[in-house]
Amino acid sequence: MGPPRSSGGLGGLAPPEVTLLFFGVVRPGKGLDILLRALARTPDHVTLTVAGEFRDGAAGTRGLIAGLGLGPRVTLRPGYVPAGQIPALFAAADALVLPYREAAGSQNVALAFSYGVPVVATTAGALAEAVRNGVDGLTCAPGDVDDLARALNEIAVPETARRLRAGVRAVDPEPYWTAYLRAVLARGADPPRRPREGMAS
Repeated sequence: MGPPRSSGGLGGLAPPEVTLLFFGVVRPGKGLDILLRALARTPDHVTLTVAGEFRDGAAGTRGLIAGLGLGPRVTLRPGYVPAGQIPALFAAADALVLPYREAAGSQNVALAFSYGVPVVATTAGALAEAVRNGVDGLTCAPGDVDDLARALNEIAVPETARRLRAGVRAVDPEPYWTAYLRAVLARGADPPRRPREGMAS
C-alpha cells in the first residue's frame, strides 16, 4: 500500500492508496470496461494499473477512462510484460482484479497468490474456484458492474486489504494448471501450452 496522501483539508490525511492490478492480454471477454465502470464508483484513493497487450488497441479504453473522469487514477502499460517486470508489478499491487465476463480459468490467480497478492475475481467458469471469498480474495458476479463495485469498495478499506493479503497462502501451481486444463477441455477447446514466462493469460 502506498503512503497516506494529504486530503488538503484541516491537515487531515486521506486513506492510504489502494492499488489494483489488471494483468494480461486485454480483450472484450476480460471485462476491463466493467472494471473501469466499477472503479468510477469507488473513492479516489483506489487506483488501477492495467498491464498487458491490447488485442484491439488501447484507444477505446483511453476514451472510456477519460469519459469516466478516471485519468488521474488509471495507469496504462500497453504491451507485452517481460518476466523481469512482473515482480515489481505485483509488489505494487494490493489486489489483482479479474473482472472476466467469461473464462475457463486463469493461471493469474496462482500467479497473484505466489506474490502474496489477494484476488478479486468474478465467478465466471472456474475462475474463482481457488479464491476463498473473504479470506484471500473477494468474488462477484460476472458482467455485473454493481457487484464488482461492491467488491472494490470492500477492498478499498485498508484494513480489509491487509486482512486479505494476510490470508494468502503459498501455492503449488500444478493443481491450478490441472484445473485450468480440465475446464478448457470441457469446453471442447484445444489444450493450451503452459503460459510463457512473461505475460500470463
